[in-house]
Amino acid sequence: MVTREEILASGLPLDDHGALAAALSEGRAKVASTPVGIGTVLAVMAPMGGDFLNALEAMSPVNANVKWALKMIEQSTFDVGHPVTRAQLEAFSVAVPEMADGITALLNVALVPDPVTEYDIRCVMYDPLTGELLNG
Repeated sequence: MVTREEILASGLPLDDHGALAAALSEGRAKVASTPVGIGTVLAVMAPMGGDFLNALEAMSPVNANVKWALKMIEQSTFDVGHPVTRAQLEAFSVAVPEMADGITALLNVALVPDPVTEYDIRCVMYDPLTGELLNG
């Protein structure tokens, strides 16, 4: 959700809701539930996707979480949008820096546009009872 601070910081006229919505939508993204499988891992992490899967396979006998995550990848149900998954992948990218770019690419699969609408602008900027512009 857009904030008053973002709107005010835009420097655009407060009564031009369309321009505000367009400007504040640019580059705005949110994380969404995004199940992935082996094909997605190989494609977006290239050329490190296979190495990533091999590393998970090597860890799976001693780490139950990795074992089950690998099974989810095999079934295309591994959700790279889930907060726990994202935290674990980020930790893995720190532990194995040579895979960091590929892991970032995998995490980015879960990013979807998060547009701001004119209605969003009005909800933030106007008093719902009087319809008057709130002081900036």
